[in-house]
Amino acid sequence: MAKKISGPRILTANLLGDGLVVFLGKDGSWAPSLESAWLAHSNDDLEQLEALGGEAARSNTIVDPYLVEVEDTGSTLLPVEMRERMRARGPSVNLEFNSKSNGHALVADQAVAG
Repeated sequence: MAKKISGPRILTANLLGDGLVVFLGKDGSWAPSLESAWLAHSNDDLEQLEALGGEAARSNTIVDPYLVEVEDTGSTLLPVEMRERMRARGPSVNLEFNSKSNGHALVADQAVAG
């Protein structure tokens, strides 16, 4: 059954390895930047995004791909739902106080080495 699209949508998911929020880009890669996301303006675009998301999930690159409605302001994309706005902005905690930041070396170790 064909879906109706009421506004532009993007495909989002989490990377399997580190859980980072990512968006399917125009080039078919997964990027952490909302601005690089591939906008679906038609039902055909939606089907293509969902198919690529399903393939990436089956190959264990990402988990839980789903479509998100966004507003295209011309200069930026803004998710309609508050939950998605929060996901797009990144962690809501200061990662300086976290012992590890997305699997990278300790912040204190980076400061000493830098």
